[in-house]
Amino acid sequence: MGSIRLSAWTAASSSPAARGFPPSDWRGRVRGRRRRAHCAPPSAPPPPSLGASSRLRVGTQHELLWDCRGGGLGGGGRRDYAKEMEAAVRVVQVACTLCQRVQDSLLLANPAGSGSNSGGVHSKLDRSPVTVADWGVQAIVSWLLSDFFRDESVSIVAEEDDQTLSSSDGTALLESVVAAVNGCLVEAPKYGLRSPEKDLRASDVLQAIRKCSSAGGPKGRFWVLDPVDGTLGFVRGDQYAIALALIEDGEVVLGVLGCPNYPMKKEWLNYHQRYYRLMSKVAPPASGSWNKGCVMYAHKGCGQAWMQPLVHDFGMLNWHNSREIQVSSVSDPVSATFCEPVEKANSSHSFTAGLAHSVGLRKQPLRVYSMVKYAAIARGDAEIFMKFARAGYKEKIWDHAAGVVIIQEAGGVITDAGGCPLDFSRGVYLEGLDRGIIACSGALLHHRILEAVDASWNSSTL
Repeated sequence: MGSIRLSAWTAASSSPAARGFPPSDWRGRVRGRRRRAHCAPPSAPPPPSLGASSRLRVGTQHELLWDCRGGGLGGGGRRDYAKEMEAAVRVVQVACTLCQRVQDSLLLANPAGSGSNSGGVHSKLDRSPVTVADWGVQAIVSWLLSDFFRDESVSIVAEEDDQTLSSSDGTALLESVVAAVNGCLVEAPKYGLRSPEKDLRASDVLQAIRKCSSAGGPKGRFWVLDPVDGTLGFVRGDQYAIALALIEDGEVVLGVLGCPNYPMKKEWLNYHQRYYRLMSKVAPPASGSWNKGCVMYAHKGCGQAWMQPLVHDFGMLNWHNSREIQVSSVSDPVSATFCEPVEKANSSHSFTAGLAHSVGLRKQPLRVYSMVKYAAIARGDAEIFMKFARAGYKEKIWDHAAGVVIIQEAGGVITDAGGCPLDFSRGVYLEGLDRGIIACSGALLHHRILEAVDASWNSSTL
């Protein structure tokens, strides 16, 4: 199949682009009236050179800094954004612990897992659910990043605001958020981070949440955070993700996905997480067996993506526990698995079903909450993700940034349905998105789906 890929994409280099991302003139190969002439992949600036002075150590950890070529073992590889990657992985690990604790408390209060328990789940103005975990993670990430970089002006784009917590009716909810935040921050040294000298006050937590109000844009550096991606899955005891990415001059340069409920065996994704939890209690796995979840991470241009177990399960963060991950080698649609969102509100299951049939996909779709779909492709558990939003819905950058760079560095391809790279330089929305988003494990599958979209789009109702 390698010869087909080289023939189709004229890939001639050993760079990550040649492993799955089409060359800049590839847009001309995409048939269909909707293709855009300006969608060549942006050129990346030359990476900075980091010397020995950049080997910052924090907390009680004594491991070498994360290394682009070794996933955290140091020595010999390029050290692009090493300090930023180290901070991001550690911070997401803390966030995963907070989410696990909040989810356990929600399920204990509501064993049915409907997410309807009073006090635990709230509704935002758009009627989407929000929990203590959403605000708690945002506050933790904001505080820890600012502390790690000793910079109060760290710029963050994030999903939540403090309006509900600051209202007269939000006093009890704010107290719950503050308690959750302090309960995790006190354990920060276990993750190689610094704890606050004393517990954060309610005003400190609100200020940390408010700081995540950057508008993004084409210039400068800013972090992008989705504190709990897939809150509906979260409150139902199912899949969700904590997504953190760094964007510089409009390009995603690193991404981290925390997937606390992502089981190591692909087969478990087909079951509700509650059944998996039950079976784990019947036959408890050995300590440190990666049974509960993981954190995935990648840096643009490294050509590798990595996965490590949750600190919550292993006791301490240890970079030596990291494993490299790669996309699946499956290129035959008959053997491929495709993912799509669980909820129908912001995506068309009927259109993706028609595309799947026309391309030759025969397996049942894997419907998974949150950016765990991206994690499944990056780890080789699935080959295709398709999302076509209904009219009027606009994709947010925090729903995709971290997953995009991880898939690309693991060897996959992700573009809009016109074959153009996703544009993270235009604020909080993916402006200019052509019809939908398509992520694949390889260029051949990706090309076939783009052709199918062009062939069937005029007859769709989207």
